[in-house]
Amino acid sequence: MAVLEPIPQARIVRNAGQLVAPPPAPRRPPGPLYEQARSALAVAIGLWPLTAVVLLMLGLLYFAGNYGAP
Repeated sequence: MAVLEPIPQARIVRNAGQLVAPPPAPRRPPGPLYEQARSALAVAIGLWPLTAVVLLMLGLLYFAGNYGAP
């Protein structure tokens, strides 16, 4: 059985006699965990040479620890 739902229409606003699309609805503000993760990512990207050296060091330590493994 078909459900008769209204077809979504484009919202149009008049501004000084001109038809314009309305601004998008405001989004919900992000939570504190999102802000912390974004700040940490921004610092890691901003300090990319240091981040690259630390990742290289950790990789070399991992390989050195597994070098003698059978």
